Amino acid sequence: MKKLLIALLLGVTTMAQAEYRMSLFELTVKPENQQAIEAIGKHNLGTSIQTEAGTLAMFHTVKKDEPSKNVILEVYQDDQAYQVHSQAEHFKQFVEVAKTAVIERKAEALNSQFLAEKRPLADFENGNYLINLATVRVKSAQNDAFKAIVVDEMKQAMAKESGVLLMYAATLKEQPNEWRFFEIYADQAAYAQHRQTPHFQAYLKGTNGMIESKGVVELQGKTLVTKGVFQSK
Repeated sequence: MKKLLIALLLGVTTMAQAEYRMSLFELTVKPENQQAIEAIGKHNLGTSIQTEAGTLAMFHTVKKDEPSKNVILEVYQDDQAYQVHSQAEHFKQFVEVAKTAVIERKAEALNSQFLAEKRPLADFENGNYLINLATVRVKSAQNDAFKAIVVDEMKQAMAKESGVLLMYAATLKEQPNEWRFFEIYADQAAYAQHRQTPHFQAYLKGTNGMIESKGVVELQGKTLVTKGVFQSK
């Protein structure tokens, strides 16, 4: 079991790479160990973004309704950058704590489709942000059309809305019609305003009939760090 955990924390099986190495994890932690995971996670992510050139973005969040479920998103320049991270002492310290703290784990290898942010993030315990993780399953035959519409919508949101801080879109490596959207808004009001914009309404109308299923989970940020390489122009 511990070997399996380490394998998952070290990343999913290497496959044909997209432009970046991107992974999404869900770690269910014993309630009595949650504080320890958050502390070591903050050290791991903060040190990684500062000292590893190829570590581009890392987010440690928890589900608002299930705070023992830790959702972690990571973006690396490539496989080699991830290997550098996996050998770092701060990551090994995180793995040691996770061996006894984590009771269930899931991992998804992703292909990035759109990555944009307003500025570099170096935020810890920022409770004002509204953070969403959306999952969308698109009809396979309409996946390309869906991508064109949703990427255009996100580009407009990043350009026109000051309260939209970050938007990442990715697909599962082995299921390209399975989408994951990680989005950070300045606050609840910014998200509500976003949903009323013409470009978001056009997205809803344009993708009507393309989507088989969808869901949104609200997250609470614990450690949110990026290098800012995806700053929108």
